[in-house]
Amino acid sequence: MNPLFSAFIVYLSIFLFGITVMKLGFGNLTGSKLNGILFKLTDHPIKGLVVGAAITAIVQSSSAVIVIAVGLAASGLIKYYQTIGIMIGANIGTTVTGEVLVLQTDYLHIVLLIAGVLLLMMPQQKWFSAGAAIFGLGCLFTAMNGMHSLATPLQETGSIKTIIEMANDSILFALLIGAIFTAIIQSSSAATIIAMTFMYNHGVPLETGIIFILGANIGTCVTALLAAVGSNWQARWTAYTHGVFNLAGAIIFLPFVQWLSALARSFASTPDAQLAHASVLFNVIIGLLALPFAKPLGQWIESRKSWS
Repeated sequence: MNPLFSAFIVYLSIFLFGITVMKLGFGNLTGSKLNGILFKLTDHPIKGLVVGAAITAIVQSSSAVIVIAVGLAASGLIKYYQTIGIMIGANIGTTVTGEVLVLQTDYLHIVLLIAGVLLLMMPQQKWFSAGAAIFGLGCLFTAMNGMHSLATPLQETGSIKTIIEMANDSILFALLIGAIFTAIIQSSSAATIIAMTFMYNHGVPLETGIIFILGANIGTCVTALLAAVGSNWQARWTAYTHGVFNLAGAIIFLPFVQWLSALARSFASTPDAQLAHASVLFNVIIGLLALPFAKPLGQWIESRKSWS
C-alpha cells in the first residue's frame, strides 16, 4: 500500500477515534439528560430544531441524536411529528465540526491533548469526562493538521487522482462517493473533513466538495434506518423521513450548487473554510424551508398509521 495512503488512513482513524472519545466524554457529562431534554423540549418543531442542533453540536453525532429520537418514538415518549424538528436540527448541529476545524490552530491541538491527558488522570468522574472531551477535540485538530500535510502529495497518486477527476467530471459520481463513504464510516463530519482536506491546496473545486457533502448527508441516514428495524411505525417513519428529507434536500440543491459556491466564497477566502460555510448554509436553508411543513406532515402521517 502507498505509504501516503497508509498515513492518511492513520489520520482518518485518529479523527474517528477523537470523535468517539469526545462523544463519550460529553455523553458522560450529560448522562441520561439527553433523552429528557429531547422529550421535554420538542413539542414544537422550532423547539425540536434548536434542541436537536444544540445537542448534536455538543455530542458531535447527528446519527446518535437521530437514533435517540427513533428510540423515544419507538417507546411512545414522543410523537412522530416531534422527531422531524429534531432531525432538521441534527443536520444543522453536525456542521459545527467543520466550522471549528477551519480555525487557525497551529499549536492548539498540542494544548488540547496535554490538557485532556491531565484531566483524564483526575479521579473525579466529571473531570475525567471533561478530559475525554478535550482530548478527543485535540485528536480532531491533530488529524486535520496531518491530513492537510498529506493532501498535495496524495492528489498526485494514481488512484486518488483518478477518483478526483471522475468526481470533478460527474455530479452523480461525487454524490455517490459521498453517500457510500459516509454510510461506511458513519460520520458525516469525517466526510466533510476529507473533502476539506483535498480542497485545502485547491486540488478539488468547491462545487465538487459541496456535491460530496450532499452525498454525505444521504449516507448518514443508514444508522437511523438500521436502528428502526423491527420497531413500531413511529420509529420506522422517523428513520424514513430522515432519509427522504436528506435525499430530497440533496436533489433540490443540486441545481443551485454554483449559487451556493458563490455565496460561500463571499464569506471566506480559503477553500476549506468555504466548504464548511457551504455545509452550514445548505443545512440551515433546507431546514428553514422544511420547518413550516414539519407538524402538518407529521400529523398527516399519524392520521394514516395503517400505512405502516
